[in-house]
Amino acid sequence: MKHFVTTLACALLLAGTASAQRIQVGVRGGVNFTDYKFTPTRIDGTLFSGGSSRAGYEAGLVLRLNITRRLHIQSEFNYVFNNYSIRAAGAGSRNITLKTERFQIPVELGLQFGILRLFGGPSFRVAQSEKSTAPGLLKVKFNDGNIGLVGGVGLHISKFFVDFRISGYPRSHVWQEFASNGTAVRVKVPHDIVYGGSLGFYF
Repeated sequence: MKHFVTTLACALLLAGTASAQRIQVGVRGGVNFTDYKFTPTRIDGTLFSGGSSRAGYEAGLVLRLNITRRLHIQSEFNYVFNNYSIRAAGAGSRNITLKTERFQIPVELGLQFGILRLFGGPSFRVAQSEKSTAPGLLKVKFNDGNIGLVGGVGLHISKFFVDFRISGYPRSHVWQEFASNGTAVRVKVPHDIVYGGSLGFYF
């Protein structure tokens, strides 16, 4: 984390002296939706299954290096808040929301065709925390690795841009730890995808 902050600070200093067309620094913010599906799992008489998609939000700093007129590399430092919904059915039924806060650093290779931008690359998770609305009934450890993939399409008009992206993990499934009433089990999660849309601008 310290190395990234130092690198970002140096890049911001360089951006002040570099050509505006070569290096661009900006900000972005938007909303996201989770698509979370896992094998229904029973723990101590309670059956847990995937719930409906929930909205979250994200914001971040953007650093873009234009290599050629069409080719560029873009890195971001994003704060991402995701909501996950899980259905619990036992003596009664209720919805549980898992609130996650993450800091992520995607590194995207992009292609520019007029105002159209295509991009994709790895996304590095550098910090994460989770909070359950029913911690005694269910907690989830999102041990799905620190490196995912992100890709999408966007529009870049003058200093402003809008993008639509999808992020997830390259494996067909991951295993996560569900804990309920002191009992923990490993659960197969074949589908953990986040869809997002954001607006931003370069200074």
